[in-house]
Amino acid sequence: WCMTLETDFPVAIEQDLGTGAYQKGLQALKASDRSLIKPSNTRLCQGSADIDTRLAEQQPQSPRWDYVMAYNQTLHFIEVHPAHTSEVSAVIRKKEWLMAWLKNSRLGKLESPRRFHWLASDKIAITKGSKQARAAAQMGLTPVRQLTL
Repeated sequence: WCMTLETDFPVAIEQDLGTGAYQKGLQALKASDRSLIKPSNTRLCQGSADIDTRLAEQQPQSPRWDYVMAYNQTLHFIEVHPAHTSEVSAVIRKKEWLMAWLKNSRLGKLESPRRFHWLASDKIAITKGSKQARAAAQMGLTPVRQLTL
């Protein structure tokens, strides 16, 4: 018997983020953000949750990450954010917050590969070769216009 995201992801989400946080498919994402994600097979999508909205009340001052989605037995953490040189440090802070939050969450205990995605909310304008571009790359954060799975 092995843990699968089909059964464990919804349970972990509800424990971490409360009743109703788990949504089928990409339903937890705002419509404008959902359009940035192109799953090659929607049947492989095991659900999603809006981390940011769910934790806004508990952690109003925290640099919260936006979403998590389970797709093809992998957890995809998605941040939709402007991709400008001046915003790199904000997205890095959000990832640092997420990593700390995952340490104490049920979601963080799931035995699944993890991927982190920075989806540009508009054009990508990060100066190539800048210290910000290098810092983002070191954190595994390279902004993309669209996430194709």
